[in-house]
Amino acid sequence: MRKLTDLPAWDRLFRKIVWAQLGEIRGRRVLDFGSGEGITADHYAADNDVTAVEPWDEMLKDAWRDHEYRQIVGGVEALTEFADDTFDIVICHNVLEYVDDKSAIVRELARVLKPGGFLSLVKHNRYGRVMQMAVLLDDFDKANALLGGEDSAASKFGRIRYYDDVDIQTWCPELMIEKTCGIRAFWDLQQNQEKHPDELWQEEMMKLEMRAGEIEEFRDIAFFHHLILRKKN
Repeated sequence: MRKLTDLPAWDRLFRKIVWAQLGEIRGRRVLDFGSGEGITADHYAADNDVTAVEPWDEMLKDAWRDHEYRQIVGGVEALTEFADDTFDIVICHNVLEYVDDKSAIVRELARVLKPGGFLSLVKHNRYGRVMQMAVLLDDFDKANALLGGEDSAASKFGRIRYYDDVDIQTWCPELMIEKTCGIRAFWDLQQNQEKHPDELWQEEMMKLEMRAGEIEEFRDIAFFHHLILRKKN
């Protein structure tokens, strides 16, 4: 069985924070759109009916499959097989930054989401990236470029096209932001990397991150934002 400790320290902490912010989920029909290696899909498949959609089949060669879930290889077009109001919960984590037509994807995710259900959306936060560049990486040129509205890049997935939290509601008025949490307000500034894999250290950092993620001032500079968007009844 795969374990979270198999993941790099930063990824392990990230997922534990996101899952804790979501709380307990049982007996629901869940869609994980942009599921990657299936880590989140596999986690929720232990107690839920999960469908995972991932366009890049390269990501699936070493997918996590300790629990049974349906895996679809494809993009937003794959959702056309599902009727309106199919899923209780839709998960879309670190996906929209890498696509051009964000609004079309959001509307399709909302279409297959049941009224009263929620979309869990994790996104890069521009100002957290500025903090990382200026403080951790000592790259003033990139920090200033980001402040000026330029995009940045991820080593694995390419260009990061930033967007604002409120854009989701503009693209799809059916969805209303119910809650916004910060993720990794401190991790990317903590430079004692030898401690990062230690489980006890991670527990203490997670407690602090969970508290700070609820505070506006820390949320504003967190590396990621986690939005819970409820579909109107």
